[in-house]
Amino acid sequence: MYSDIEQQYFLENLYANQKKSAKAFPQREEKGRFNEIRKTINSDSLWYAIYFPQFKNLNETQKKNYLSQLAVLVKKISSNITIQKQAIVCEVRSALRYFSGIDNIHKIIKVPIESKLKELQLPQYFSYAACPTVTGSLLLARSGKKTLVYRKKNLRSALGKLPISVLELSRENFRKLNNMGVHSLRDLWILPLSGLQKRFGSDLITTINKALCLKPEPILNFTEPPNFSICHVLPYEIEKISQLMPVVEKMLKESCQFLRNHDLCITSFQVLLSHLRKTDTTINIGMRLPNRSLKHFSKLLRANLENLRFSSPVITVKLNISEFETFHGYSEALSLGGDSRRGGDNSDLIELMEQFAARLGKDSVLKVRTTPSYCPELAIKQLRYDQIGSLRIEQEIISSTPRPFMLLQNPKELTIKNGRLYNKENIIIISGPERIETQWWNVSDVLRDYYVALERNGSRLWIYRERKGTKKWYLHGYFS
Repeated sequence: MYSDIEQQYFLENLYANQKKSAKAFPQREEKGRFNEIRKTINSDSLWYAIYFPQFKNLNETQKKNYLSQLAVLVKKISSNITIQKQAIVCEVRSALRYFSGIDNIHKIIKVPIESKLKELQLPQYFSYAACPTVTGSLLLARSGKKTLVYRKKNLRSALGKLPISVLELSRENFRKLNNMGVHSLRDLWILPLSGLQKRFGSDLITTINKALCLKPEPILNFTEPPNFSICHVLPYEIEKISQLMPVVEKMLKESCQFLRNHDLCITSFQVLLSHLRKTDTTINIGMRLPNRSLKHFSKLLRANLENLRFSSPVITVKLNISEFETFHGYSEALSLGGDSRRGGDNSDLIELMEQFAARLGKDSVLKVRTTPSYCPELAIKQLRYDQIGSLRIEQEIISSTPRPFMLLQNPKELTIKNGRLYNKENIIIISGPERIETQWWNVSDVLRDYYVALERNGSRLWIYRERKGTKKWYLHGYFS
């Protein structure tokens, strides 16, 4: 059964040429009336908000965890879901025809949400509402009135009847508005925005504008937490570890592929072995550091399986991963045979260099050395990989400021538009200047001010400005 406000806006959509009406039609006519309204709606979004007042006293971690679990249930009715403060909001305009109306949508998710709340040992109730804006539907749901607003032009009148408590203002701002005689949102409509912003800040104005669809609302779509589970029913009973390992390694390979595809890693996984007429065997594998190496997983699992004695043949193998971490890549040392600084040999690195030299020629495989010079063009010297450099550089000669590894052979002139530097995109200077003056006795002396700059795409650049002549700007190198 729809509320009075909801029925009122049904009538407004049916009789657009009439003024607002407070009449409600009988329950037996609701379905037919709804079908008529559905024909008149436009293609704008319709956001359905589910608000949980009982989450108010929970900490932020609990709220985030519980809302994520509930949002998974809402995927039954919408793929466009966003989590708001104590609420889940989803777009349902495109699903109205499929589910035959908003009332059926509510019925579909009501039972699973109440079951999940019972499982979480929380009160089994929630309020809901729907309108063309995320913020507007959230305000309507907070009021506890099951309101449905289809058209944007009806937002002002529907929201105007709500008390200012739905804005969740600070106690001081709530008291100020009450002292001004402002008790509902309708009272805010008649006040000048500049005065409201000056006294209550821009957040209040932003909330109102978003609710009335006067300002765009950036939406962060909910992404379901990753979950990996794979089960393999064995074609015959297995009693030996050696027979079981090929099956488990195949499952581990699939899990590692899943981790790579989603850029994730793990610190634990679980293997469940089902036996014939016996209790299942659970093997929990844990690691100190996040990992996604198939070789490492196989070694750990094999070590755990070797200590097991099966009481009954294995008929089913299941692999579960429930906790994931973001994968952070790192660079490993090219030298695999050891580190020369710690007394090891670099045989693997030497062999690799020799293979490159054999394929490309000795003059094509070079190593980079620093030289005692402040001039960037002369500070790096390239030697053949088998040459032994005899340069000994004192520490005070080496610059402590950032230096890019990649220098352009010919510095690239930068353009200036409206007082801003451009390479391919806009450039922002983040540090500097570092003044370099060298070779004053030479015709091609260097007089430059160097800066570290950031391009819009995230690239860090090493740029400089000449201190003589036309004082142009140049790009000299790229940081990694």
